[in-house]
Amino acid sequence: MVVVPAVHATLAADRATELWLIAPNAKPIPLGVFPAESETMQLPPEIMARLNAQSTLAVSIEPTGGSPTSQPTGPVIATGAMNSA
Repeated sequence: MVVVPAVHATLAADRATELWLIAPNAKPIPLGVFPAESETMQLPPEIMARLNAQSTLAVSIEPTGGSPTSQPTGPVIATGAMNSA
């Protein structure tokens, strides 16, 4: 999957960006922490199988290492709807 940030966020040293998958009527699923300047990340096949055109991707600002609750705890700085190819 290629993540193309519209704007590169400047983060405090103790913060990271975390990507989330949000399926309709479901809680966000953490997809992983990635550097703010990164544009690629590997997703396991079981996550890839859950991606569909009704899902949304979101990016939140979290503590280094990711959300301590497995749900977004910081501000959401980007969202985008999935599209079928």
